[in-house]
Amino acid sequence: MNKTLVSLGVFALCSSALVAQITGTVSVGAGYANHKWYSLENGEVGTQSKDNWDLAFEITGFSSAVLANTQKLNFAVYNAPFEIADYSILDTVGITTWPMQYNSDTSWAVGALNKGADLSNPFDLGWGVYDVNTHFVMGDSCFVVKISATSYKKLKIVSLANGAYTFEFADLNGSNSHIQTITKSVYSGKNFVYVDLTSNTIIDREPVSSSWDLMFGRYTGFVNAPAPTPYPVVGIMQNKGVTVAQANNVTSPATFNTWAGETYNTNITTIGHDWKTIDITTSTWKIVNDTVYLVKDKSGSIWKVHPISFGGSANGNYVFSKEKLSASTVGINEAGKAISQVAVYPNPSHGLNTILIFSNEKNQTVSVSIVDINGKVISNSTLETTEGLTTHQLPIQNLEAGIYFVKLNTGSYLTTQKLIIY
Repeated sequence: MNKTLVSLGVFALCSSALVAQITGTVSVGAGYANHKWYSLENGEVGTQSKDNWDLAFEITGFSSAVLANTQKLNFAVYNAPFEIADYSILDTVGITTWPMQYNSDTSWAVGALNKGADLSNPFDLGWGVYDVNTHFVMGDSCFVVKISATSYKKLKIVSLANGAYTFEFADLNGSNSHIQTITKSVYSGKNFVYVDLTSNTIIDREPVSSSWDLMFGRYTGFVNAPAPTPYPVVGIMQNKGVTVAQANNVTSPATFNTWAGETYNTNITTIGHDWKTIDITTSTWKIVNDTVYLVKDKSGSIWKVHPISFGGSANGNYVFSKEKLSASTVGINEAGKAISQVAVYPNPSHGLNTILIFSNEKNQTVSVSIVDINGKVISNSTLETTEGLTTHQLPIQNLEAGIYFVKLNTGSYLTTQKLIIY
């Protein structure tokens, strides 16, 4: 294991058994060759080459995200201007004018193949559209994947049905065609399962989601002005269910511990890459020493993480201190949240066939209530839900036109969606 962990002192605090400050090193290797998954409680839990995959299919979540490995040399993904029915005649004429697709650097729910979705339709996932009657996602898009400087593949995701993705890819002329299936239940507990299109291999690449908090390595970031421009960065991404607060201008990072008053962010690159800068004149990395990150881990415990140094491409070493400030804080700032991708559809509604749709990160009991604009509870339902997608028919057929609020409550998490009936 390529990690050096030097303890500066570990002891049990008499009342809360917290961990004192520890300095650790995580190395992704020379040239940033690897991705590493890390648990703040247990240290490193997984290492993989950053280049051993092309696409990644989301296992848990309504978004059904499909990521692309845009950090590979000469790799690119294009949303081809062809209907899925025209897959057989797809060509690359005009490809230089097609937009390249990139993963979001703020959410795991938006992969490169989800870009281009109709944002007014919560069931448009970019590569396909969710059918509320069959609960299948049917593919509607074609893609071209640039594997290397001279090699291209055409790709279509046929469907996500009965818990299985089916997708097809081939050389541009139709040769070397493959139809592949990924059954989500086989990879239960993982965020994504990965595919190498060159070898037609499914790769069980990442640790189970419950075992890690942070991932170290390369990803694509964006400069947002004057227009979003992608560029490669090296940094730290947080897992689903992990939130981070960034405290700036901290006078004494070593003693800073005011975690309770901070705002915790679901942006997966809250730590990201900008805690370091490169000095062009000396080609050395400088650390933003007065920034501290407070990480609420998978269990709800609070950790203070403070970057100390960065080794750059020579060794890929991240050196940081960590300190456990608080044991599980479930219920504070939504630490117990296990719901994502909540939507009411259609909205506005004529009062018929309107559903609440949401994704569970675990089995749980939830309550759904409808409240009018005066706060009167119109209806209340209790649902026993399982991990994955849940749809619930809203009993609104007899409601008058107006504004209502649909509340989804798990006990530790509450979200409210406005519903307009006309």
